[in-house]
Amino acid sequence: MAKASTAERPNTKIVNIALQGGGAHGAFAWGVLDKFLEDGRLEIEGVSGTSAGSMNAVVYAYGKIRGNDGAREALHNFWKAISDAGQKYSRSSNRRSRNS
Repeated sequence: MAKASTAERPNTKIVNIALQGGGAHGAFAWGVLDKFLEDGRLEIEGVSGTSAGSMNAVVYAYGKIRGNDGAREALHNFWKAISDAGQKYSRSSNRRSRNS
């Protein structure tokens, strides 16, 4: 599948991004990536990251095979799974379990 050149999409800017680590930074970066992908004016040519940033980079690349919407879906599903897994260990979840 051939990519459309920036000449065919004159409002598109090609960028390379580096994503930093840290859980909160990773979740924040997911939101930024989601908006970049939704907007469509940036074409991410290269991506690198450390820790949570590398997880975002890999999930982004995996989903991007199916286009911007595929990348958005893959990132959403990944962070939703992280959130769901964390619920098992949250204080509010533990209190509900003990009160049941």
